[in-house]
Amino acid sequence: MGNLTIRVLVATIGIPLIVLITLYGKLPFFAFILAISTLATYEYYKLANLKNSAPIVLLGMLAIFAIDLIFYFDKVQHLVSLFILTILLIGLVELFRKPKPGGWSAISNLATTLFPIFYIGLSLGTLIGLRESKYFDYFKAGVFIISIFAIIWICDTAAYFVGKSFGKRKLYERVSPNKTVEGFIGGLIFAFISSFIAKYAVLDSLTIYDAVAIATIVGIFGQLGDLVESLIKRDAGVKDSSNIIPGHGGVFDRFDSLIYVAPLVYIYFTVLK
Repeated sequence: MGNLTIRVLVATIGIPLIVLITLYGKLPFFAFILAISTLATYEYYKLANLKNSAPIVLLGMLAIFAIDLIFYFDKVQHLVSLFILTILLIGLVELFRKPKPGGWSAISNLATTLFPIFYIGLSLGTLIGLRESKYFDYFKAGVFIISIFAIIWICDTAAYFVGKSFGKRKLYERVSPNKTVEGFIGGLIFAFISSFIAKYAVLDSLTIYDAVAIATIVGIFGQLGDLVESLIKRDAGVKDSSNIIPGHGGVFDRFDSLIYVAPLVYIYFTVLK
């Protein structure tokens, strides 16, 4: 069975499941976000191992679980306290850890433990905040998040096919040799098209400015988020973060754009609106 066939089969099963979970919300959606956050973080920690770092995996996972609980119960005022306690605890644990044979860098361990808690855990946790927000009624909040997923998928797909068909100028060859300026622009254009389709088809409460903001976040920062993940993988010397999803690589690979899109959309709707 070819790789493309496997990718299509996994998407055929996975996308409807994600849609149903997102529409239902509540604990299933909480569990879904917790699962992709912890799996992506675990993959990040495995990449860090390849650079001779030894992040404190358990504390990272527990911190992400606490972040998701805070968003689920709408207690975001406690995030600062959580982060302070997490940083202090990680420092103390690192102080008393026994180095592995051959040694390691405490500075590297502290950094690689903390970074994905914010970069992955906090970023994806904002999706729970959006799903439980009062900006939309509960069902519409699910439709809104599904629309964000769809816009990201359409943007990524358009960037791939436009780049493959018309790409000539390299976007950022040092990090991702196959990405092109033409593909980036194609993804941005389709992000705008799909954002306005979502507004007029299923999200009539959004303003034109909202649709433009979402399209800009997905079309620009979603694609940049993909490059950030590529930078991390290139430094670790791997093509995929893992092979947990047949034909698609790792969880970190599949949700790299969302890591940048989710918190920026959250900030737009909860702070800037």
